[in-house]
Amino acid sequence: MTVLFCDLANSTALAERLGPEHMHTLLNRFFALALDAVHRYEGTINQFLGDGFMALFGAPLAHEDHARRAVLAAVALQRALQDHHAELGEPYGVTCAFRLGLNTGLVVVGSIGNNLRMDYSAIGDTTNLAARLQQLAEPGTILVSDATRRLVEGAVHLEALPPAQVKGKTELVTPYKVVGIRSQRSPLARHGDRVLSQFVGRERELAALVETLEQAESGQGQVVGIVAEAGSGKSRLLYEFRQRLAGRRVTYLEGRCLSYGCAMPYHPIIDLLRNNCGITDTDGPETIAGKLQGALHEVGLDVEASAPYLLQLLGVKEGTEPLAALTPEAIKTRTFETLRQMSLHGSQQRPLIVEIEDLHWCDNTSEDYLAWLVESVVGAAILLLLTYRPGYRPPWLDKSYATQMALRHLAPQESATVVRSARQHHALPEPLEQIIITKAEGNPFFLEELTRAVLDHADAVADVAVPDTIQGVLMARIDRLPEASKRLLQAAAVLGRAFSPHLLEMIWDRTSLLAPLLLDLTRLEFLFERTSAEGPMYVFKHALTQDVAYESLLTIRRQALHAAAGQALEMLYAPRLEDAYDSLAYHYARTDNVAKAVAYLTLVAKNAARNSAHVEAITHLTQGLELLQTLPATPERSQQELVLHIALGASLLATKGQAAPEVQQTYARARQLCHYLEDPQQLFPVLRGLWNYYQVHAELQTAYTLSEQLLVLAQQVQDPGMLPAAHRASGSTLSYMGEPASALTHLMQGIALHAPSSSAPLCSSMGRTPA
Repeated sequence: MTVLFCDLANSTALAERLGPEHMHTLLNRFFALALDAVHRYEGTINQFLGDGFMALFGAPLAHEDHARRAVLAAVALQRALQDHHAELGEPYGVTCAFRLGLNTGLVVVGSIGNNLRMDYSAIGDTTNLAARLQQLAEPGTILVSDATRRLVEGAVHLEALPPAQVKGKTELVTPYKVVGIRSQRSPLARHGDRVLSQFVGRERELAALVETLEQAESGQGQVVGIVAEAGSGKSRLLYEFRQRLAGRRVTYLEGRCLSYGCAMPYHPIIDLLRNNCGITDTDGPETIAGKLQGALHEVGLDVEASAPYLLQLLGVKEGTEPLAALTPEAIKTRTFETLRQMSLHGSQQRPLIVEIEDLHWCDNTSEDYLAWLVESVVGAAILLLLTYRPGYRPPWLDKSYATQMALRHLAPQESATVVRSARQHHALPEPLEQIIITKAEGNPFFLEELTRAVLDHADAVADVAVPDTIQGVLMARIDRLPEASKRLLQAAAVLGRAFSPHLLEMIWDRTSLLAPLLLDLTRLEFLFERTSAEGPMYVFKHALTQDVAYESLLTIRRQALHAAAGQALEMLYAPRLEDAYDSLAYHYARTDNVAKAVAYLTLVAKNAARNSAHVEAITHLTQGLELLQTLPATPERSQQELVLHIALGASLLATKGQAAPEVQQTYARARQLCHYLEDPQQLFPVLRGLWNYYQVHAELQTAYTLSEQLLVLAQQVQDPGMLPAAHRASGSTLSYMGEPASALTHLMQGIALHAPSSSAPLCSSMGRTPA
């Protein structure tokens, strides 16, 4: 989410000058303006802080564009304060200036307090940095962090300021000053100066759009709906289509529905009208009126009769006097008709293409107008292009001249092309490229963002959190679910990408029936059902959705669900628990039950080593050792640590070889633990591992000392299997030290003690010894 802090600069001096009553009046007016600006962009003011406030964007309801909303709210507030200066400082002969700071990141949000008072608040480093930026800002300015900058790039004009030291941060922080808002026609603008990745996998859809345009040009109007999930390339397809129109005699108008525009009537229609008339953000009322009248005259409409309705739509008061006597319903109907006639008359001069993106966010009035326009398209040279996400059902789909085009996921080879294009000249190992392709699952936007995240932050996708850009898109969709469905999706995310409904039911809190919720999540395409040998299974449609749902759980809730999953698996697999060792290790390793976690990790590692999967064994053993460090130092902990180190040493020998420094470090620690525990039985494999290391490194004196200790230990323990190995170690080292006679003596003794069927290693050592 994005946190915004705002306060009145020099408030102490102002309060002293104005007195408490006037200061109270001034702040009341300031807070009223602030509430209006913040609520307009669906933010929440959660704290009033004397002479300022703290606002949250992205909570309690997640928005994929929370950073942009927050910056727009900050700019709107800044303009409102300037416009209402006469009501603020001017009556008291003072100048009021406000400072704003914004930062984006992960926070914990919730109610804080007791039964007497409850505050909804956000806690974490994200909040602290936003407050520091507000303190750093000059009066009358807005500062944003680098994290916020990345998310609003392309939508806002920013100016980088010199890096500054802020309290609580060891490294310097680069603040960015908000200079202004860019006019944004397409989501592609958010990429800023980035080069677009190669266009692949949509050639068939592009050809279909060209074909529908040809039909529209012949007077057979067409409506095309492009439906796909966020990031699938709807905007890019339309961009490429527009590039194909170079030199073609058509009028192309663009409009966009905004995520915060549901309560803003006509918003995309106003976008189209401004686009058609060439109206810019800097145009004043007179200029707007002049451009509108020119556009109406150009298409042959009665300017005097038509202009008042469209001027009112554009927010211009002068020239709308004739509307005062009309009812709102009459104004709406005539506005619709004026807009429709403008399109129809324009299409008679040359074919008209109308593009409106993100129709799932459309306001009701605009939706009504589009339905009105669609009825007239059939006999006109008009191509209406509309994009929306799954879940939105347009009312015009049943028309014979309407087509719905669904964008599929990119194929693996097409995904690879996008990744290579996004990384440009940067090198990326092929295995890492494949991980990105697997995680993104053919979504072009996810492919690009994951590639950039890997290049910017880590050497593997596993080390990179889901980028903010992707997380915002997915979390906003999850957050729009009913509470029970959202909680179930989060619980399912703990079980993994695929899960059985029976296991989910065992960890579900049973506050709601499971079956209807699963059906709803399947209908909304969060999950899909498949059959397996073990019965029905549910699978997250997108792996990144599972990641985001999982990360949205607070640690305590997440641990509780993992513990419940572990207990459920122990019940389900009681007769054959070894089949669930992997899952049990995974779940208990994410709880505070370290004992069970280490026990299952050890068993999984043992099975892996038995099957020569030593890399996996090392991963599990290392995780077990890390968990053990969270427990108090006791003999029991040391005993567990010793077992893990001995097993780790054997797997390191198998994967990295006897000369690896990790081998020496592992066995050296195991040796310390053996002496601490006074455990000679387990000391033998430890000394033997160290002997191997020093022997390979030609540190023969150390190796010989270790071989002598092996002999002494074998005689003390009186284990028949230890003595032959100890004699072989001594003989081998003495051979390398140039003492063949002594070496032969040890090797002969080893052969005499060794079983006949397994004397080959000793014999081969003797064969290498010079006699």
